[in-house]
Amino acid sequence: MVAAGGTAIVASPGGAMLPDLLRSRATHLELPAWGGPLWARLSLPGKLAASLRETNVGLIQARSPTAAWVASALARRLKVKWITTLHRPFMGGSMTERMAERRQLQADAVIAVSDYVARDARAHNAPADRVHTIELGINLDRFDPAAVRADRVIRLATDLRVPDGALVVLCPTRFDRDRGQKRLVEAIKLLNRANVFCLLLGSIGPPTALEKEVERTIEAAGLHGRVQIGPYVDDMPAAYMLADVVVATGGKDQGFSRPMVEAQAMGRPVVAEDGGGAAEALLPGTTGWLAATNDPAALAGAIDAALSLSPPARSELVRAAQEHARSRYGLGDANERLLQLYRQITG
Repeated sequence: MVAAGGTAIVASPGGAMLPDLLRSRATHLELPAWGGPLWARLSLPGKLAASLRETNVGLIQARSPTAAWVASALARRLKVKWITTLHRPFMGGSMTERMAERRQLQADAVIAVSDYVARDARAHNAPADRVHTIELGINLDRFDPAAVRADRVIRLATDLRVPDGALVVLCPTRFDRDRGQKRLVEAIKLLNRANVFCLLLGSIGPPTALEKEVERTIEAAGLHGRVQIGPYVDDMPAAYMLADVVVATGGKDQGFSRPMVEAQAMGRPVVAEDGGGAAEALLPGTTGWLAATNDPAALAGAIDAALSLSPPARSELVRAAQEHARSRYGLGDANERLLQLYRQITG
């Protein structure tokens, strides 16, 4: 938005991306932690309206169900249009969560990060002409094997205690909810290859309840030392260089998988569970494999196929994967589609 000559204001509780945001010359409004959808809806619109009334805001974009509930009320106060981004299918558990999800369907435009999410939105009665699929883009200059120095990879391998000579199965994931991590642990057990080391990256702060469950699953499977939960890693290009295959679990709960795209840009074979948005990000049989969802044996078979590639087949996959990622998922193209939608909504 700033590069296009406009002004960007981001309201959030902050986080790891805040320094990047400020370097891009955007403005940040510090918000308290959400405290739940209903609390956010009741407390935040008035505060934000008071902060933004003199800024000539022309459009509001929400990037989560809770944010959409706030954005809709804020848009009414400021008398502007608003849009929302759907990152996953509708799956709210409580009544409040479902209400926040449904509020997204009232937006002037709904951005779906995959065709799968777009279909789910229409199935929940989103007006078809308001739903726009804009897939997430990646920085292709950053996710380029030629840009990753060997010392970065060596340092990260040491930090993560990756065994020498191991075949590395990498699964970048968060532990905020069940994303099929335990299923992957079971698949590694069924794979029964002693030289395979599985790394689940994404732990942040004190272990979550799910993280503790996954740890117990690892211990029960007798995979201590062969399956390891690792921290959130900022240098993901180096992490992908460590991997022999990158896996996305989650099946129908996955709206999209950025790691699937990033890994292909880095020339890595990928495996995803079928049925969700992650499956759209790869070319089955060409850049990766799809496994039936909720099927650890199928997941193990797909991982085994990726690890068993011959050198010529792997070289061909590298070429196809990088070409696929670069032709479809460039950040510049994704940003331009987003800016076109902004112009359409505000024009």
